[in-house]
Amino acid sequence: MAKTTTPDLKTMLKPRDRSILDAQAGTNWVPQDPRELILPYMPEQDEEVDRNSIDFRRTQAKEIYDGYGKIIDDCKKLEEEIVAQSKNVTITLNPSTQLRIIEAVRRVFPGSDGKTITFEMYQKCIQALAATSEANIPKP
Repeated sequence: MAKTTTPDLKTMLKPRDRSILDAQAGTNWVPQDPRELILPYMPEQDEEVDRNSIDFRRTQAKEIYDGYGKIIDDCKKLEEEIVAQSKNVTITLNPSTQLRIIEAVRRVFPGSDGKTITFEMYQKCIQALAATSEANIPKP
């Protein structure tokens, strides 16, 4: 069995390319100590806080609760904006290619011709799906 040797990279490079092997990284933006990069953006703490104290835990729980309350408020505002922008959106269905969808729309929304789906219809479907999902989630 013949022994194969890997060619030496230095012999494969041309003289003008050999500088690649000798190249050194110039300036590096990563500091030696990563804390130097983060510390200017962290608030300074004057005193050592007991993270196991009840007051600290209460304060932290209140901040989390308030944060979630803000997220819920932001979501409600965003939902109102979406409803306001989408109230006139309608989708027209083609009877020759989407007959089954038209029949389903007529079943779900009696009195509708089934050829158009409005944003209000879409919202009712989403609410029905949410109610069905919540009914299937076990209560602790």
